[in-house]
Amino acid sequence: MINNFEKSNKILLDTIENKMGSPVSVDAIVATLESLGIKSENVPDDFGHEDSWGLANYIFKKLTLNVDPLTQNKLDKKSISNNNPKKIILSAYLFFKQYLYSSSYLLAFVIQLTSIIIYGFSIYIYTGFNHVQSTVVVLGIIIGMILGGGYIQVIGNQVSKHFFLEDYKLVEQITFSLLKRGALFIISGLSFLIILNLIFPLFTIKTVLLIASYAFWVGLLFLVFAPLHVIQHKKIILLATLMATVVCLPLISNRNINIYTLHFLGLFIAISTVLIFLFFFFKKKRKISKSSEIQFQRGAIFYKNMYPFLYGILINTFFFIDRIIAWSSYKIGNFFMPIYYEKDYEIGMDISIVFFLLLAGTLEQGNTSLFNLINTEKYKTTLINIREYKKKVLALYIKNTVLILISSIPIYTIILYIFYGSWGYNYFFAEPLKSINIKITNIGVIGYLFLCLAMLNSSYLLSLGKQKQALKILAFACFVNLVSGFIISRIFSYEDSVYGMLIASIVFTFLSFKQNIDIYKNIDYYATI
Repeated sequence: MINNFEKSNKILLDTIENKMGSPVSVDAIVATLESLGIKSENVPDDFGHEDSWGLANYIFKKLTLNVDPLTQNKLDKKSISNNNPKKIILSAYLFFKQYLYSSSYLLAFVIQLTSIIIYGFSIYIYTGFNHVQSTVVVLGIIIGMILGGGYIQVIGNQVSKHFFLEDYKLVEQITFSLLKRGALFIISGLSFLIILNLIFPLFTIKTVLLIASYAFWVGLLFLVFAPLHVIQHKKIILLATLMATVVCLPLISNRNINIYTLHFLGLFIAISTVLIFLFFFFKKKRKISKSSEIQFQRGAIFYKNMYPFLYGILINTFFFIDRIIAWSSYKIGNFFMPIYYEKDYEIGMDISIVFFLLLAGTLEQGNTSLFNLINTEKYKTTLINIREYKKKVLALYIKNTVLILISSIPIYTIILYIFYGSWGYNYFFAEPLKSINIKITNIGVIGYLFLCLAMLNSSYLLSLGKQKQALKILAFACFVNLVSGFIISRIFSYEDSVYGMLIASIVFTFLSFKQNIDIYKNIDYYATI
């Protein structure tokens, strides 16, 4: 075990030295460890040190042994002067760079949207479907995203944890193992739902099998996309989506191929493109792979990631509760289908989700900046200056929250342009927007604004080891979403289920905010653990 720790530490030392050269301080190393995805609770098992800060102190001593005092003094003075204009400009540049990187997946969304506008087709959407067919497809998409959400979170946690070590053989093993287990979980979940439908028949066998088919392919699609975010190859998402769309579009007019077959073909092409890329990516990386001597423990991975797994499932469930409630209303329901697609509600929520996707790019920036501060101030904080430290942390937390609120303003102007602009929704679609669509969108936008704030709060809780508390708050928010949405929609009108999402998002925000405030009151504890 000692030899394993030595090899892992040696690889990490080389990685940090390549990134930083001679480090300015222990604090800077801690921030770099955080950016590499190294979590404090995993440091004892992977590197043999007490926590991230103990590991950073070790690295600092190793990398500064040959730095003369005069040079080190200049570096220290340089690190102190962080309020100059260049620092502000750099911070702004890094924010926009991080925002664009975090939102780059939207290019694939743009391709799909463009294809729908021009041809009425994307790799899992078709505007020519009737309400029954739309119900089947949309339910399949929802179920697939929910079942895949847990393993998407686990893949993100585990691959990011080991990728920086450049032990690509280990990363390859983890990636394909989790993809396989994720696919099996989706199949198991769908099998359970099919059996449940046989016992309590809500849909016909043909319908439920078609729903399950869409759920499997869509769930698998988002599952294989997950490692691309971590290995910094999001462009493959764009490539896979583009290739699938280009292959399928010419076949729309072929009457020998139905739309279901085209969708499955498109999804298969996109998934295969990603898997082929991952295969050759790791094949190339194996040649330069370093050995960290960290053992791949299948059972331990799932045990350590139980809370993120459940969080991933619940957060995706939260997104769709209001839709299911609206579509199950007796006012729009179909006698043969207890959950029946309603076009006006879906249009409103689809426009509001554009707002969420654009605003979500600020989440990662806010999370990173907060913990860079926590890491940077760790060794500078004493009982004498703890009050100043608390003020800094709280100020940055408020800053990140305000940043989301400010960012929402220009993003909402895009939504307004979709409503009323000369090149907005009505320009591209024959059926114009109705007042009910605009009502649902506006309420959904407010709900998603609060949801972004809640997810920002929850990301802090998850990173600070409060995973169980974050999961409990999210579970309660889902319950509120279900109950309040059901009651309001049954008393008034089906589209008012969106108020349930709004109320639940507000509850989610304030409960997670309260939990964060409790942490910040004792932030000196989190600065020293």
